[in-house]
Amino acid sequence: MRLYLLKPLTIVVLALFWTVSGLIALFPAFDQATAILTDHGFSRPLAVAVTVASSLIDIFIGIAIALRCTCRPGLWLGIAVSLFYMAGAAVITPDMWIEPLGALVKTGPAIILMLIALVTLDDR
Repeated sequence: MRLYLLKPLTIVVLALFWTVSGLIALFPAFDQATAILTDHGFSRPLAVAVTVASSLIDIFIGIAIALRCTCRPGLWLGIAVSLFYMAGAAVITPDMWIEPLGALVKTGPAIILMLIALVTLDDR
């Protein structure tokens, strides 16, 4: 696969990654997502607010990455939010770092993929 095919594929994968993860946390996994926070001392209303806000942010990032005019800022926002999620989880839910499905461990490669996308991004 030549680089010119890899670039749009990378953008599509990242846009889907962010959008789908936001939709999953907002709908089918909403109770599980809020339970993570309530299990770590958050009140139910605060856990709901954080889950909704972070899900909407994820969806927003996915849409921003998908659009030509906002792709670059969307990638930068995705990197910043990923780092924020990783830092927050390290403080609030450090046990998630050893979760069997590696929810936080996957964030590192996603950041690297966003950096690669930024470097190879043409102003589409």
